[in-house]
Order: sequence, then structure tokens, then C-alpha cells
Amino acid sequence: MEKLATELWDEFLEQPLTDAEPELSGFLSALPARTDGESVLVDTRRLIAARRMLKLCRYIERAASGWITPRSSLGGGALELDRAKGRAMFRFPAEFYSLMSKPGASHQKANRRWAWFRGMWGGCGSLYEPQQGYYMALRIPAGRKCGNFIEQALRSVKVTPKVRINRGKTEYMIRDIEGVVTILSRMGCVRTSLLLEDTAVIRSVRGMANKMVNCDAANIASTLAAARSQIALVDTIDEHELWSALPPHLAEIARIRRENPSASLRELGQILSKPVTKSTVEYRWKKLETVIGGKI
Repeated sequence: MEKLATELWDEFLEQPLTDAEPELSGFLSALPARTDGESVLVDTRRLIAARRMLKLCRYIERAASGWITPRSSLGGGALELDRAKGRAMFRFPAEFYSLMSKPGASHQKANRRWAWFRGMWGGCGSLYEPQQGYYMALRIPAGRKCGNFIEQALRSVKVTPKVRINRGKTEYMIRDIEGVVTILSRMGCVRTSLLLEDTAVIRSVRGMANKMVNCDAANIASTLAAARSQIALVDTIDEHELWSALPPHLAEIARIRRENPSASLRELGQILSKPVTKSTVEYRWKKLETVIGGKI
């Protein structure tokens, strides 16, 4: 998962800035904010996300001089270097924040929609690798009215998320690997989506191989346990000299077992003078157990 996460965030930072406004809007829709006089303070503990936001702000600021003042929560310096406290802060004019934090009709175009979604995911999204499969989650703060935009983006690629309220946040969960790969690709993280597919295939093959090995081991253990029990029954026949009292077909299967102590029931059936199926062998052993039980 570490390799996948590194590739994802590296590719996330490399995305072009041509759709900076909708992407920044996605970030602002996802991140917690508080009012400070005529400004709005936006915090993030994801320093990688802060680096991306700083790039977007600098790009937009060229056309909106004086509207955006990103600064460090430690008082100056580049945001991407504020690792000691693990926190970064942006100060926006209230009017600009109000305008940018609400996705509008212009964000409905396909490229702008997914730029907005990329910012949203960068602010509150995560990719997980549990024991089986992969899943993606977005957790937006309570009261944010951007859920419709998230669902519209996902519906456009035929992905249906599971939605729930958890600890005051609205969670959108995507557990379908194909859906996760599609979303990563639409966000522009194509290399990550290909790496995820490759990793998923390797995990699937490895899991199937483990199941086959475990199944074979269980079958061997079951065969050996049955063989030990049957050989113990043959020893009982010897001990009480009961061979002459047994029907020919039962005496034959007992002798065959003694001669082939590690054979499976199916193999025993094929060794008999008149080959029979596994179920017939099982029936004869049960019959033999009943006969021996009645004579000792």
C-alpha cells in the first residue's frame, strides 16, 4: 500500500493547473473552515494537499491579485515545509471563499467536474487496502451542500457509492475495484489506476493460490485421519481374528487398506478387484464398522 500511496500523491501533485478554480473549489468544499473577522481560515493536516492548494492559489492569484493570502500556521514560510506541526492554514477574504467554496453550474462540464472532484478528494478522500479488495472513501464536514455534486460525478461513470452519516460527517464509500480505478483515472491519476489494477490482479492470484494450497492441505489431513482410523479397525480385526466372519467384499476392502495405508477412498475403490466409487467405499467402511462393533 505504501508504494501505491506514494504514486497516488506524487501523481496528484503533478496534475496540470489549467482547471485551478474548480479544483480549489473542491478543496474548500471539503476542508473545515472558520471565520476570523473579514477572513475565512481554512486548515488542513495533509501537507501534501496543502502543497497542491498552494500551487492552485498561486496560479489563480495572477488573475485575482490581492484576493488570496496563503500563509503558514507557524507564521511565514512555505506551506510545504511546515512538517513539524503537521498543519497548514490558508486565509481567504470572506467574499472570495463564499464564491469559491460553492460549486456552480460551470463545474458541470466533464473536465471541470473531475477537477472539482480531485480537489474534494484531496481534501477529505482516502484510499484503503484491507485484507480483501480496495475501497475509496470521502468524508465531508456536516452541513456542506456538495453531496449532489459528488453523486453526479460518480453517476456519470456508473459508480454508486454507499452513503452514511458517521461522527457528524457524511461518508461516501466506493468498494468496487472497477469504480475506484475509474475514479482515479478521471481524476487524472492514470499511472496510479494502472498500478492499482496490477496490484489487485497479483493479490487475487496470490489469494487463489493460497486457497488452493490450504484446500490441498486440508484434503491431505482428512485423508490421513480417515486412513489412521481405518487401519486401527483392520488391527482390531487381526486382534480378534474376525477375518473369516466377514463378507468377502468387506474383507477385501480391509485387506486393501492395510496394503495401501496412505491411499484415498477414491483410490481404494479403484484398486478393488471390481472397482467402485468413493461413495461405495464409504458405505462399505461404515458397514464394516457396524459388523465389527457387533462382534467385539
